[in-house]
Amino acid sequence: MIDINDYIKNYSYLVEFSSEDEAYLAKCLELDIMAHGDSQEEAIQEIKEAVRVHLLMLLEDGDQIPQHKSMIVKL
Repeated sequence: MIDINDYIKNYSYLVEFSSEDEAYLAKCLELDIMAHGDSQEEAIQEIKEAVRVHLLMLLEDGDQIPQHKSMIVKL
């Protein structure tokens, strides 16, 4: 059985403040979905819920769940 929580915690997220929207925008890089919140914490909470729902829909439809991306950064 697939544990979607493992996917949620290993996916890559980007959180930025949008002056235009006057909100924090969070994006899951693997799934290319976004959520927003009044604070960074709220945006992170909202994107995790959006990812959870999206993954459940993929499973329900019999689609494959994308693996997390690994990034190597040289400094």
